[in-house]
Amino acid sequence: MIALLRSMRFAVAVLCVVALAATIGSVLAQNQPTAEYVGRYGAHWTALFRLAGLMDVYHAPWFLALLGFMATSTSLCLWQRTPAMWREMRSFRAQRSRASLLRVPHHAAWPLDRVSASAAHPALRTLLAGAGFALRHEAVDGGWVLAARRGVGRRAGYVLVHGAMVLICVGGLVDGNLPLQWRLWRGEAAPAPLHLAPQDAPLAARLAPGGGSYRAMLTVPEGGAADSAILAAGDGYLVQPLPFEVRLKRFSLEQHANGQPRDFASEIEIRDGERVIPLTLRVNQPASHDGVTLYQSGFDDGGSTVALRLGGGVQRLRIGQQAALLVGDEPVTLEPVELRTVNVLARESLPASWRRLARPGERSIDVGPSVLLRVRDRQGQAQEWLSYQKPFEIEGKRWFVFGRRTVGAAEMQYLRLPADAEGTLDGYRAWSAALNDPAARAAAAAAVASSSQDRRLAATLRASAEHLLARYAEDGLPGIAQMVQAAPEGGAGLVLDLLRHAAARLAPDMPRALLDDSLLAYSEASAMQLTAPAELEGYTQVQASVIQVTRAPGAGLVYLGAALLGLGVIAMTFIRERRLWLHYDGHALLLALDANRPSPVLDDEFTAHRAAIDQLLLIEVSHVHHPVRA
Repeated sequence: MIALLRSMRFAVAVLCVVALAATIGSVLAQNQPTAEYVGRYGAHWTALFRLAGLMDVYHAPWFLALLGFMATSTSLCLWQRTPAMWREMRSFRAQRSRASLLRVPHHAAWPLDRVSASAAHPALRTLLAGAGFALRHEAVDGGWVLAARRGVGRRAGYVLVHGAMVLICVGGLVDGNLPLQWRLWRGEAAPAPLHLAPQDAPLAARLAPGGGSYRAMLTVPEGGAADSAILAAGDGYLVQPLPFEVRLKRFSLEQHANGQPRDFASEIEIRDGERVIPLTLRVNQPASHDGVTLYQSGFDDGGSTVALRLGGGVQRLRIGQQAALLVGDEPVTLEPVELRTVNVLARESLPASWRRLARPGERSIDVGPSVLLRVRDRQGQAQEWLSYQKPFEIEGKRWFVFGRRTVGAAEMQYLRLPADAEGTLDGYRAWSAALNDPAARAAAAAAVASSSQDRRLAATLRASAEHLLARYAEDGLPGIAQMVQAAPEGGAGLVLDLLRHAAARLAPDMPRALLDDSLLAYSEASAMQLTAPAELEGYTQVQASVIQVTRAPGAGLVYLGAALLGLGVIAMTFIRERRLWLHYDGHALLLALDANRPSPVLDDEFTAHRAAIDQLLLIEVSHVHHPVRA
């Protein structure tokens, strides 16, 4: 087992698996609810992700085990190889025989007598030292050897790289929060379900303050404070107490001209006992306190209230608050989910009939505030309603826009209701209310019949008009179309004219263009089962800052390991190890130059060293045999 762990092949194999897992963890969103994965990848792949532990790779038991194996294997490799490598770095290899040096590809020899060799020896030492070599002189049989080395620091790169890998793995294990993973595995800690509020989370979902590592989210409304964060855990969450309290004094949001967020910042106070520390968080400008780093992650609703007109009254609700109401005659539960004060729609995302909302050349447009509502009927089936506060101008007319879809559906169906001359829905609302009032329909039919002097014809007109209005109120234009199909030839036009005249009597002061638009809009609303959409009358916005709080005691080890890894790679890549020998056996001087790996540069270096020694020997030998006389 020990032999396997300290095997280089085993370490490389584990490293490849860890790199692959880290890549998957970067590509696949981590710590999301299961519904998110099902909606994006389907139930089959979601089950596979859960089985493989890919939804939280960095805390998966198999990933932490791989880090442990990798740290152990690399440590054993270092333990086994570092002493020999250290000895090799300090060694000059002066004991190499002349025969082995002759087998070095780069070697050269010069005939030299003893007197000349003794005279040239000091100059040779000076020459090599000037070239950056460390030297050692050794006496050998019949002569001497100068052993030189340069660039042995390259071997330190091996130690740095492997030591860095150990530090990074240990840092990953520390930040993997092994004690928490052990508690979760044993059932001593259990995530709380998402539908529970944090204050209602059971004791098993509450962690100890200050201990271990975590990456949690903290949502603080303006003027509010929080001292615990939410740590995602599968389909639930854990409550992580903080060693201090965070109070949000002010949240500011800067936007581009097209309404897109440009920058947002939080002015907060850290309250740690008696100390109050003011800080400002911005994107990419975190702050740290007591070992915890705070990042400006985003923004959310902090408890805004919306005024909704539904039916005949106005209801004020807070975002996230549920209310039981009657829509028509059906009891429903209504919950405002999201308030958006700015809605920037890309031109490409607009329905084809709305493209004229954006002027030529505009890629996006701000259509104003909106509220997203979740409506649940008595059977528990949920729909989402979308209501924009301001009317849209489409093809020269103003329309209020509403959306509807079942929860989980990708596409939103849109409904347009016509705005009156004052830019309100009062005209359409009054007309549709009269349409659904039997007494008003009867009065409108009587007004239509009063235009005829013939009593029998007037009675027929009255009955027909009242029937048309009732059928239209129930089924819209499709219901009228069925009646037209049953009418005799040439009667279709008469039926539609009678409907228009009767509808006009419901609101005598309504302009003709508004009436025609209302007839079409009501029919579309009937088809969408959205005849009484909730209208956004007004709102009071309360912003909240979303802050990521991170405690990573292993981060220092990871950063140190990354720095050492970079130094080690630089040393192994750019430092070239050279070993040079000058061996004299009493008859000839032998030069041998070797390197850790062959390269074209080595040929040039050898040529330069040989030329320098040629010149040096020429000078020294001439001085010995032709001394200068005083």
